Amino acid sequence: GILADEFNAYNTTHPVRLVMSGDAHKDQTYFLAHLSQTQLASLSFPIGGLPKSEIRTIAAAAMLPNADRKDSQGICFLGKVKFNEFVAEHLGERPGAIVELESGERLGTHKGFWFHTIGQRSGLRLSGGPWYVAAKDTDGNVVYVTKDYYSVDKERNTFRVG
Repeated sequence: GILADEFNAYNTTHPVRLVMSGDAHKDQTYFLAHLSQTQLASLSFPIGGLPKSEIRTIAAAAMLPNADRKDSQGICFLGKVKFNEFVAEHLGERPGAIVELESGERLGTHKGFWFHTIGQRSGLRLSGGPWYVAAKDTDGNVVYVTKDYYSVDKERNTFRVG
């Protein structure tokens, strides 16, 4: 089917269908980790399981003006403002350590943990990669990285919200 991975979960009030993105290259479901239970309770993603190519086809059939718009790597509400510029202007910069998760070795310095998201690969400016952001210590302003983010031994079958 169109869903990459689907299973049912139940909470105390109603059934919930958890779906991974239908397009692994455009997946942005990591943002769900920052939502509260109240926010999640009324959340709906009607096209969340569809790959981007199918959404483009649907948009073209409906003659939507953005059907052929170039894909963006930015955040839609920022317009032409770059993400790092926006974050630096609103949160500032605070240098901290980039540390390899497995060895504890310091590999470099970042400008602030808030510039990085879990799973991120770009913008780390580290050699010998690819490196992925695996964890963040927000109190200590440390970004932990790994080369094995997607390895089988790190398979994830649960997640925690809140």
